[in-house]
Amino acid sequence: MPIALPEGGPPGPARMVRRLILFGSAVILGTMVAALTLHFTIMPAMLGSARSVVTIAMFTLLFLVLVTGIVSALRFYRDSIERARSDHELNVARRIQRSFLITEFPALSGLDIYATNISSRQVSGDFYDVLIAADGVQLLAIADVAGKGVPAALLTSMLQASLRMQLHDDRPVSEMLARINGLVYRSTEVGQFATFVLARFDDATGLLSYSNAGHNIPVVFHRDGRRRMLERGGTMVGILENCRFEEEMVPLAVGDRVVFYTDGISEAANASGEMFGEERLYATIERMPREFTSRQVADGILESVRAFLDGTEAGDDMTLLVMRVVEPQEAAADGKPAAV
Repeated sequence: MPIALPEGGPPGPARMVRRLILFGSAVILGTMVAALTLHFTIMPAMLGSARSVVTIAMFTLLFLVLVTGIVSALRFYRDSIERARSDHELNVARRIQRSFLITEFPALSGLDIYATNISSRQVSGDFYDVLIAADGVQLLAIADVAGKGVPAALLTSMLQASLRMQLHDDRPVSEMLARINGLVYRSTEVGQFATFVLARFDDATGLLSYSNAGHNIPVVFHRDGRRRMLERGGTMVGILENCRFEEEMVPLAVGDRVVFYTDGISEAANASGEMFGEERLYATIERMPREFTSRQVADGILESVRAFLDGTEAGDDMTLLVMRVVEPQEAAADGKPAAV
């Protein structure tokens, strides 16, 4: 589709250069007309020598430089004000968004949970949540919204609100995800979508049911060393209105841990352009002692990513959600408030 430029010509620096050229041409033309008028009327000797012509040309050039400097300074000042206002709005949006992310994880029977979000310079497009229903069933969610800035933050807020409205609905997670997908499709502009993983853990049965909507594949690390990839689900939410999602149940036992993450972890690139990658992530987790808490696992992953980046700034938000199945008494001991 062709993109129509705003009236008045090309935007940005191109428009400014064109205006300066037009202004300079007008000044030069006006100076010539004025000089010729004076020469042929009240000052016949005004253009009588090369020195006079050069003097007039120099004053014209100085006038152009002076006006150009004033215009540039005014434009820089205006852009600085706009940039400061935009940065302030982004900071406010970032604080509001972070207030929606839980920072304290209660003691849960048989489960140790920790999550964290390290946002990039802009407002984060990542989101996580941990919810507990009245029957003790835990809902866990992680999502990554396409894009950045305020539009992405608004969509994450919509996802969280939609999820929390369904907390007490006794529905399979695949149906809950389908309802979220329909809401996103109907309520957002074309091109807005998100990857999403929704999981439910039932302590009574030890079953983790989940559905993955195009998100980075979470991994179960069983205590016996086996890995299990949680890839069953469907396409990203917001792409198709009537999308159906598959669901899978995974039995978990004491000592098993599950790691959910966004692509800010696996796609973190160092100065050479090499990405951290999934295999490096898996190896990092498998090197950790089995008795590590979920917070220690998350902190260890982030430390490994930072060491890999070696001072290079992360290009995307990094979000982790780690759950570990433990004995009930161990969960009570580990369930202390944890700041993100």
